[in-house]
Order: sequence, then structure tokens, then C-alpha cells
Amino acid sequence: MRGKGLSAVGMASAIVSSFREFAYDEPDLARLARRLDVSMGRYTALLPGDQTESFATAVLAEIPDDGSAVRIVNCGHPPPLLFHAGAVREVAPTASSPPINMGALLGEDYRIDTVPFTAEDQLLLYTDGVTETRDRTGVFFPLVQHAGQWDTDSPSRLLQQLHSDLVHYSHDHLDDDIAAIAVRAVASTASDRA
Repeated sequence: MRGKGLSAVGMASAIVSSFREFAYDEPDLARLARRLDVSMGRYTALLPGDQTESFATAVLAEIPDDGSAVRIVNCGHPPPLLFHAGAVREVAPTASSPPINMGALLGEDYRIDTVPFTAEDQLLLYTDGVTETRDRTGVFFPLVQHAGQWDTDSPSRLLQQLHSDLVHYSHDHLDDDIAAIAVRAVASTASDRA
């Protein structure tokens, strides 16, 4: 969310509510992002003052049942990290999509990237509070550098290491909201496909 306080909480709540409603009947991630953008435009138009320029960044990710790939629409959000075969890389969008509630200004061209996601791969999605964590000198947290040193045996272990590194890097002074989700691809069996 752009901003802090109750207005940001209200907009976050509105986006989550809209997502929960629209995701049931909109299978296409790009169209889902457009619907969220339109919904947030209506929401902010009703707010007092100059909140029409409020926006939110978001990553919409879909992992199909076959588990071979993940589809991502990145609406101006920090890029997810993909852990594959002992390496880690940012999953940057091939073309930018506007943040939610900025489509009318920047164009409503939301793009889907499809990224291979095979057995044992992990995907880490996180908020900007992770990359904006600073050390005592004001230097931002080097996420990819730290992530390359983590043990990736499970999503919970990945999240524990992220948290530990953030606390250590900031000298136990985390002053921004942080959220992270880790997802692991598992090999499907014949009974899973039946």
C-alpha cells in the first residue's frame, strides 16, 4: 500500500475482499488484476480528500494442479525469488504491469509470466518490508545474497532463515511490516493424477 495508518489498512482490506470475490469467477490472472484495478478505482473515488492516487503493489501467482509452472502477474511488487537446483534468482516480470489502482494512468496492460516450477523448487513471495530492512548504516537488506546461502529443505525452514537474517541484519530493529510466503513444488504421483 502507498501510505500508512488507517487509510492504508482500509485499502488493503478492500483489495483483499475484492480478490476473494473476483478470484472465484475469474480464472485469468491478467483479467483478475484488471478487475482489482477497477474495483480500487471505485473504492478510492469514494474516499475523502485526495486519495484517488492511492495504489497498491501486488503479485498474483497461480500454481496449476499439474505443478509444472507458476503463472505470475507482478503489479509493481518486489519480484518473487525462485529457488531451483541450488540456485536462487529473482523472477522479474518480462514486461511491467501497473500497480493496482494505477491502470487508468499507466495503462491496463497486465501481463502474465509463466515460470517453470518443478519438483523441489521453492518460490518466496514477500513484501517490500523485507528488502527495505536496513542495517545500522542505512544499507538495504541484500535479499538475493542472503537467500543464496539458505538451506532450502522446506518452506518453513526458508521462512525461519529469512526472519533470522532480517533480525540479525537490522540488529533487532525491524520497523516496517513484513510478510512472506514460501511455496514448494512437490512431485506428483500416479495416484495424484488419477
